[in-house]
Amino acid sequence: MALRDRLRPYGPAAASVVLIALAFPPLNLGLLVFVALVPWLLSLRELDSKQAIKSGYVFGLLFWLHQMQFVQPLVAKWTGNVLLSLIPWFSACLLGAMYFAFLGFVLHRCLKSKREWLIPVAWSGLEVVRSFVPILAFPWGLISTPLYRYPPLIQLANYGTQYLVSAWVVAASVGIVLLFSGAGWNQLRYHALVFLGLLGLSIARYTAPEVGEPVTVTIGQPGVDAAFSDPEEEARKVGVAVAELSESALAQRARLLILPEGMAMGGTEVPPDVPFDLTPGLPILFGGSRGPQPSYQSAFAFDGEWKYADKRRLVVFGEYVPLRGTLPFLDAFELPTGDLRPADRTSAIQVAGMIVGPMLCFEGLFYDVAADQAKNGAQLLAVMSIDDWYVGTGAPEQLMSASVWRAVETGLPVARSASLGHSIAVDARGNIVARAPFGVTYPLRANLILPRQAERFPGIEVVPIALAIFLLGAATMPLPRTKTGSPDRV
Repeated sequence: MALRDRLRPYGPAAASVVLIALAFPPLNLGLLVFVALVPWLLSLRELDSKQAIKSGYVFGLLFWLHQMQFVQPLVAKWTGNVLLSLIPWFSACLLGAMYFAFLGFVLHRCLKSKREWLIPVAWSGLEVVRSFVPILAFPWGLISTPLYRYPPLIQLANYGTQYLVSAWVVAASVGIVLLFSGAGWNQLRYHALVFLGLLGLSIARYTAPEVGEPVTVTIGQPGVDAAFSDPEEEARKVGVAVAELSESALAQRARLLILPEGMAMGGTEVPPDVPFDLTPGLPILFGGSRGPQPSYQSAFAFDGEWKYADKRRLVVFGEYVPLRGTLPFLDAFELPTGDLRPADRTSAIQVAGMIVGPMLCFEGLFYDVAADQAKNGAQLLAVMSIDDWYVGTGAPEQLMSASVWRAVETGLPVARSASLGHSIAVDARGNIVARAPFGVTYPLRANLILPRQAERFPGIEVVPIALAIFLLGAATMPLPRTKTGSPDRV
């Protein structure tokens, strides 16, 4: 068989990945996610189960090559070795593709059993699994992510997290597949009514007014490279930038100045070792390291007295290295020599007369951290980040977009401070109401509505669990019998 004939079954999977890639940064053709899966789903109908698994693996490999592209330049800068940088990038993609090989098998079963309605929940169920699998938990490349630019379309996240919006997005592709497959009018009508009904629910929530106390905070963007700068030069520049940001915050009559992660350089407890002077009368919140052994990544606040909250979700291979002593080849990547310890629980901080829920960098990707802060009584979520490792890729924007999703899920405003950017303020409906220019020292004035408590739909945490259960159900459901009494050939 010619190579072209062997590759032909995988062309539709590749086409779907291209459409998804176009929807994500940097091109940001976000509405393409509604049709992106149509080519792949149509092709799965014509394959047997083994071909569907292979098609899923090809889809996953190409998907991750795009989504994880930021790994290669990061490792190349870190190690100074371009060839070495290809190893973690390709390894992560080859491993991550197995998720989609399994998904190809599941979606094929849904199509063969005429249970197309299961496809959206199975897709989102897999997003949940790969977001929370132990050690490798990474909620990245969720298909709904590009819709952060369209807040009226994403309010379902308040009822069922971002994963519910992903299911709704996939439902659009399923509807088109049903149309091309000659589905009956009754089935199409039901599908369209559900889809449009959920759209109406989203728009209705978006138009509801926010209720609370107006508050002004200053989101301080130092404009200093916190990833690849000389430490002494970085400390000097941070000191100058924070002095300027503090002066601007006072002029803006801000209740609180929020700075990014990486401002504290260690120390045993509090006060932390910082390269700047505190400004009298100006409450401040920032992130940094705490403690020699054990060491934590923490949020620090000062409004006359020091407080801190430790980071619960750490970056694998960045803030801790699993199997450090078992895999000697890891030494070639010059990984950090000491592991940080995660906090036992998520903690809020009371500062400047309000309850703030800090989320340090990577934590901003996780809905459960924001949900815990909402339970803690947080009135404002503060994301403190260093995205400088990934400048020049689409990763900083995708990290930024997570703040929009956390705002909608919790019904809380979000202030996001990043060292070079992106620094933004987001209201409780997911609107980016203020944005700092990238790469410069900038005091971003954010006028937000501070609610008395989070606006969370009861039982929102049940939805991701239910989606994961549906994924398992779709994988194990019995297939319809043929006239001979045996299961359909899959």
